[in-house]
Amino acid sequence: MAPSVRPGEPGDVEPCIAIYQAAAPICFPWLPPESFVAEDVHAALREEELWVAEDRSGIAGFVSIYLPARFVHNLYVDPVRHRQGIGQALLRRALLRCSGHAELKCQEANRRAAQFYWSLGWRPVDWGWSDAGAWIRYRY
Repeated sequence: MAPSVRPGEPGDVEPCIAIYQAAAPICFPWLPPESFVAEDVHAALREEELWVAEDRSGIAGFVSIYLPARFVHNLYVDPVRHRQGIGQALLRRALLRCSGHAELKCQEANRRAAQFYWSLGWRPVDWGWSDAGAWIRYRY
């Protein structure tokens, strides 16, 4: 059964933090696991819209969007639920919220994510550097 995507609610934040803390070390293995703290998610959600993918087993992933810039900031899926269409469903919702055009950044070393975005039609438009390493800005 495909998950439904719905607006996030205050009670969804803790499950989203758990997903972030499980998925981020897989996405960014070059960073120490203790660098992925709950405050990262709380800080993002102060100004961003939260959407969650949910099915009978609970929340399977989330996306946060900074609407003024049409920027997809966070996209995380529970690692045990990868390759089930959850990330695609969340990105589709993000694009709807951004009127069909959005941007996001992906760490260059996160090749799996870069391939995922490319396969869905996102294209690189800029590159840069942060404390986490080189990043690519994608646009849809």
